[in-house]
Amino acid sequence: MKQFVRISQLALCWVVLLATRVAGDELEGAVGNTPADTQAAAAAAPPSEKTAAVALELELSNFKMEALMLVIVAGLVANYFYGSRKNAELANIWEKPIATVLQANFSAVGDGRQVLERDSAADLLFYASGRRHCKYAQGHLMLTARQDPIALLNDLTANNHEKLEVEVTLNDSLSGFVFAAVPRKRSKAVNRDRYDVSTFAKIATHDNVPAGIVLFSESADITSQLLDSGLDKMLAGEGGLLEEIYVTDSPAEKPEKHDFKREKRLLATIRLPASTTAGIQSFREALEFVFYMVDYIAEGINLRPETIKKLGKARDEAFKEFARMAEQEKQEALAKILADKRRAELDEVDKMSPEQRRKWEEKDRKKQLKKEQGKRTRRVK
Repeated sequence: MKQFVRISQLALCWVVLLATRVAGDELEGAVGNTPADTQAAAAAAPPSEKTAAVALELELSNFKMEALMLVIVAGLVANYFYGSRKNAELANIWEKPIATVLQANFSAVGDGRQVLERDSAADLLFYASGRRHCKYAQGHLMLTARQDPIALLNDLTANNHEKLEVEVTLNDSLSGFVFAAVPRKRSKAVNRDRYDVSTFAKIATHDNVPAGIVLFSESADITSQLLDSGLDKMLAGEGGLLEEIYVTDSPAEKPEKHDFKREKRLLATIRLPASTTAGIQSFREALEFVFYMVDYIAEGINLRPETIKKLGKARDEAFKEFARMAEQEKQEALAKILADKRRAELDEVDKMSPEQRRKWEEKDRKKQLKKEQGKRTRRVK
């Protein structure tokens, strides 16, 4: 619907331009001619000249630009409906394997009526919950924007392709670490842009992983155990659909506050193949493997004590800055409470008689002196 509004706005702009041009032409023809002159010229002209003038005004060659505008508008509108219909057909094709896998793994999928919820003509979303070892899963099916010529040109230029992004929020009781497997061409961007990868993980190597894939991991122990799940085969297979996978317990972007939310997540990107029987089967297997990884992380990962200690130490060091921020906010809040209390106390003193004020000041002086003595005693200790 948003794209249709955009096309409609563009068509309206072309119509306004068309009207402006026509009005300008008419105004130009009218400049320098008074109504009397026009009528006199029309009356004096022979019938043959009158007919020729009318034919000239109605000649189609005078409206070439306007005709071109209308053709472009009609093409944009036709492309919108064609692209939207084509994407709707593809969404129906891919919804079946997605629904099959989700319904086999989760007790609650979608809204009970449909699995994929349309966000735009090229973007569809899903949500599922009710599964062991995880809280919920959500996904984003990203199709080519066939209905939008500008976005379509951008996809072709950037070599973007259709894919499914899946994010599973794991239970808090599972082991927390950072691991990523990404295409080599994206490894620098991932290491630069993702806070969790750049802060905790380093580039890792493994004999069974192809040269086109770069691994980021916190420990060789984590790397070997995750690849033993069959992940190495999913990444190494010819025409493999599993493009990227992340297992993380930290945010992708650097937090700005100390009380940021830390969740353990599994993220995967699956490329959409050709919508043939074999392609759909390969896609379904890749999606099933993502949810198999949820169980494997919960039941198959057994980290050594020294690895667990190393992970905890790395997080304490990384989040030390946020601990200082929390302590600073606590001290500022306490200082504000004391300042408000002191201000209220001084307001009461202003209402006292001179004798009462003198007694209060003497009592307050002793109180402040005792407080200073206590500070000096703590410094000596």
